[in-house]
Amino acid sequence: MRIWYIDPENGSDAADGRSEVTPRKNWKSVSVEPGDTVLFRRGTTYRGSIHSPDGTPDAPIVWGAYGEGENPVICGSVNFSAVDRWRQVSENVWEAVGLPYDEVCNIIFDGGASFGTLRWTEEELCEPGDWYFSHYGLHASNGFDNPLPGDKEMYLRVYAPANPAEYWRDVEIAIFGDCRMAMAEHDVVFQDLTFLNGGVHGVACMEAERISVLRCRFKNIGGCVWSGDLRIRYGNAVEFWRKAYDIWVEDCVFHQIYDSCVTHQGGGEYPVPERIAFKNNTFSCYGMAAYEIRDVIPRDTVFVGNRCTEGGTGFAMQGEILPRRSEIWPQPMGHHLFVWRIEKATPGGSILIGDNYFGSVPCGSAEYSIIAPEAEAQIIFENNTFETGRGEEAIYRCGAYSAAEGDR
Repeated sequence: MRIWYIDPENGSDAADGRSEVTPRKNWKSVSVEPGDTVLFRRGTTYRGSIHSPDGTPDAPIVWGAYGEGENPVICGSVNFSAVDRWRQVSENVWEAVGLPYDEVCNIIFDGGASFGTLRWTEEELCEPGDWYFSHYGLHASNGFDNPLPGDKEMYLRVYAPANPAEYWRDVEIAIFGDCRMAMAEHDVVFQDLTFLNGGVHGVACMEAERISVLRCRFKNIGGCVWSGDLRIRYGNAVEFWRKAYDIWVEDCVFHQIYDSCVTHQGGGEYPVPERIAFKNNTFSCYGMAAYEIRDVIPRDTVFVGNRCTEGGTGFAMQGEILPRRSEIWPQPMGHHLFVWRIEKATPGGSILIGDNYFGSVPCGSAEYSIIAPEAEAQIIFENNTFETGRGEEAIYRCGAYSAAEGDR
């Protein structure tokens, strides 16, 4: 059981990585084994993703931070803040130079002070920050797990009154990359890390067992095109797919998430999710939901002590004519709790939604549920505060509006 120290800015892969004064530069140069701890130096940025090996129940692998300062950043974007990274192609239209051969998902200006607006045709470029990518939806159309075709005519164009590197102080282009900024299957802990500018998902785990995400930050996540024909984009901050046993997400901060902040997905032939806890997190500015529940009602699951505000806002709504495009369009999108694709109750299924604050949602609702009533009955609400900003406490259940006098 070893501790590995990683300093992406000042480390060396020739060092032993076993102390703060001899850190490695890249975690990929380390042979991580069950029971190991991998620590990134605070105040640094690692551009890439974490593919964690599996731990064991008695020897999990821990990914965290050392030193002083802000959380180390796991970053999913490439920086285009240099003037020579842009060339003018027409009046107020600039093309990125040296773009990675990958799909562009989002553009972040000045550290998240503003975001680019995806336009579906180049002719729509008309406002500063509007962008068009020649191959949007590339991964979806090619199959997400297949290598990209060798098309060399890929380009990104941005509308700006001057060179984008001069018009904005900082330009980051979020790309598809590895799809998941961090991934693991079982017996892994992610703690005290910031996941920034991911083009698709933040922490995304398949066949997940005994995964903890603690005191992490997720900012500017998602935006990849899921369907160009339907004009639907996607991207979740924390996602568990196909199986989810013994999951813990606590004391995390989520801000500017394209779709859902936390979600477990995958019903049918996959096992029912069990023993999941989302506790004491802060959620703000997300396009779909703070908590998306879909495919099946889990067992022994809690969503408690969380603060949820500004659902249905942020960069996810830019360029949209409300309601935002989604698989349920024209039904509203942008809720705190979004529950769908569940046609029956789960034997022993139970979700406790308790002691949460649900703030105003401009276009959606505190809960929007379009599932079977017998499945909805397995979601128990206790001691929550609902506030719509319209003078009433409102909820949606099974697609039908009702006004609530208090908690339910």
